[in-house]
Amino acid sequence: MRVLLVKPRPDAVQFGLAPFFQTEPLGLEYIASALEDRGHSAIIVDMRFRRGGIADLLESFGPDLVGISCLHILDASATLRLADEVKVFSKDIFVLVGGHAASAYPSALSQSLSIDAIGIGEGEALVAALCDALADRRPLDAIPSLLLRTEAGEFRRTSPEAGFLDLACVKNPDRAKVASFQKGYCCLNYMPVWSLETTRGCPHRCKFCSVWQFYKGSCRFHSPGPVRADFQSAGPNLFIIDDIFWAEKAQSEELAGALLGLGERKNWILVQSRTDLVAQSPELLETWRPLANNFDIFFGFESPIETRLTSLNKGSDVAETVQAIKTARALGYGVTGNFIIDPDFAEEDFERLWRFLDENQLHRVGFTILTPLPGTHYFEQVKDQLSVLDWDQYDLHHLLWQPRLPVERFFELYCETWRRSVLNLGGNKRWWNWIHGISPLQIPRLARILWRTQKLMNPKAYLDEARLP
Repeated sequence: MRVLLVKPRPDAVQFGLAPFFQTEPLGLEYIASALEDRGHSAIIVDMRFRRGGIADLLESFGPDLVGISCLHILDASATLRLADEVKVFSKDIFVLVGGHAASAYPSALSQSLSIDAIGIGEGEALVAALCDALADRRPLDAIPSLLLRTEAGEFRRTSPEAGFLDLACVKNPDRAKVASFQKGYCCLNYMPVWSLETTRGCPHRCKFCSVWQFYKGSCRFHSPGPVRADFQSAGPNLFIIDDIFWAEKAQSEELAGALLGLGERKNWILVQSRTDLVAQSPELLETWRPLANNFDIFFGFESPIETRLTSLNKGSDVAETVQAIKTARALGYGVTGNFIIDPDFAEEDFERLWRFLDENQLHRVGFTILTPLPGTHYFEQVKDQLSVLDWDQYDLHHLLWQPRLPVERFFELYCETWRRSVLNLGGNKRWWNWIHGISPLQIPRLARILWRTQKLMNPKAYLDEARLP
């Protein structure tokens, strides 16, 4: 089978830090490895860095199957358009849609007559099994974790559902498949950036998060050997995409030992972790620190208010947040992260957040609006109260229901919060402070990214896009 794997370019990337975080489609690279291992051929196209559609690729490559990654609900509109484009070119090409959002909330795609199947599990085994069956002209009903479109246009679930993969059996991602797009991948002011996975899943149950629901609260680890090989294959700037890093102390110590044994030092590493883990594990952070010249931690800070942390089911407290910041900085880590802005905020809630930012010198942070993502229990609980069901508005920067404050005042205060970040070029940091770690040839792109982010501080930009009744 000839397989074209596609990363869509979402429509709604006007707000937030999306321009600063354009990372490689690691999931598609894992699937490409699995396909090649089974004798199929695969190519990956990243539409974020490609003009026009994919008709020329369909013509030149002649795929039997097109797999579209709908990783976030923001990808839904672009996914539907790509599926239509494939079927216009040839109705004989099998169209499969997978990815986190498609698995968590397939209803967002279920009206399409251009999609033949929706994958609702991990992709490596699923896509390979589907290609085997199509190549051998076998019925698809026996393939687990699929929604198959019937002649009536409805989707029916195959049975049984597949369990989680044994990560020891998963081939390392095929980075060569995205080599032509690599220079476009960036995190913050580092570019190009490579991605690495050491863990899948998260045992915590934050109210707003869909990861633990997708993985049913499980947390699995890649073996040190394959991670070590993948670490070597990656370039000098590395984003470890695990939803929770340092999740398990013994595993983290073993992996650190394996990587330190290489004697290789990256220029920059970014990991995502929790404040309670960092506050409680200074010795583990000390072990990991020598692996990079610059080492940043992205925290889900969420709130400086105890009752709001509890309402988000965060499972940590403000004291641990403060301690984690101190611990990370004392060990030479950069501290960044995100706070959640609740539409129920009163003016004093914004003011408390501003004080916390100043007291802890937290200005390399982002701010997202509390959003019930489709596929979460939270979404199911509040969907009858939502005023907006346009998926392009689910970018964590739009209001989906009326806030406590007048809408205009809410966005004025939200923008004032963003003005207190380092993205504010009218603040204490100028554009030339961002050029550390990039080449002169990349400065124009960074300047364009910074220019785009300035609308985060413009209330009118949000009001112009608001869909509230």
